[in-house]
Amino acid sequence: MRHIRYIPVLLIFLYPEVGMLAAELPRQSVQIDYIQPEQFTDIASTEHGPPNQSYLDQLSKHIMKKAASYLAQDEQLSIAITDIDMAGSFEPWNTPGNDIRMIRHIYPPRISLSYQLKNAGGNVLAQGDVHLTDLNYQFNSTLNSADAMRYEKALVDEWLEKLFAGRPAPQGD
Repeated sequence: MRHIRYIPVLLIFLYPEVGMLAAELPRQSVQIDYIQPEQFTDIASTEHGPPNQSYLDQLSKHIMKKAASYLAQDEQLSIAITDIDMAGSFEPWNTPGNDIRMIRHIYPPRISLSYQLKNAGGNVLAQGDVHLTDLNYQFNSTLNSADAMRYEKALVDEWLEKLFAGRPAPQGD
């Protein structure tokens, strides 16, 4: 109990350090917003299910990491995702009673988004509305077959490569 009275004194000495550490943290260079995900074509893990938040979190984390690797210091990339249609579809007539996503060429991944890239001064370097799709998605043999979002991540990776063409490729994954 005697040590408790020293905690406020300790916090007073630590507070300036905590404040300085917070000031040194980098600002988030990539911002991702999902616009009405409950209305997305297909971002569920079950047929007619609600948006799978885990899928959205995985995709956000992937995009943020990949996009940040292309950005110059103090550049900001804002992405508003307006629709996702995951690769494959549920075919209840093929698997009655089961929610199994069937991967077929007629169900390519699709993502619609808007983006804005700004420099350190806040000037817009690039912006636009993009509709991504890959009709040949099944031929990409380098994908991690255990990742439920592998085709959508590859779709975004390809778009980022085109957006940042001419810049050094990101190191690592």
